[in-house]
Amino acid sequence: MIRLLNVLAIVGLIGSAVYAYSIKYDTLYQAGQVSKLKTALHKERQAIAVLRAEWQLLTRPDRLQAAVERHLTLEPIGDGHLARLSDLPNRPDRGDEIGRLLASTATPTATPKDKPASARDEPRTTGSVTTRTVSTRPPAVSR
Repeated sequence: MIRLLNVLAIVGLIGSAVYAYSIKYDTLYQAGQVSKLKTALHKERQAIAVLRAEWQLLTRPDRLQAAVERHLTLEPIGDGHLARLSDLPNRPDRGDEIGRLLASTATPTATPKDKPASARDEPRTTGSVTTRTVSTRPPAVSR
């Protein structure tokens, strides 16, 4: 019995050592991955800083002004380029469109007593719901 306990203790000790070493090497691998990612992040931040510096260099007002004078034939804005409000065409009078729509679609309102019995018995809904029966059988063919 004591030998069995000794053997079990030794097997447990070896198992825990293997587990500890596997955890250690996994931790070292993960630390290496973190280090590589930090290095890549630092390089990307440096590249972004270089791109921002280049953008600031390219968008300097004096450089842009020189490029405009060299490549574009622009002239100053004068009174001839501006329009007066009276030069704009008048807006067409559309009238009361909503009133016309309501008048064209309006029908005399019927009281519940005036409605047919089938319409009175239907439940009230907030939207228009139409029910339709669809047959899944093919139509009968007559010979």
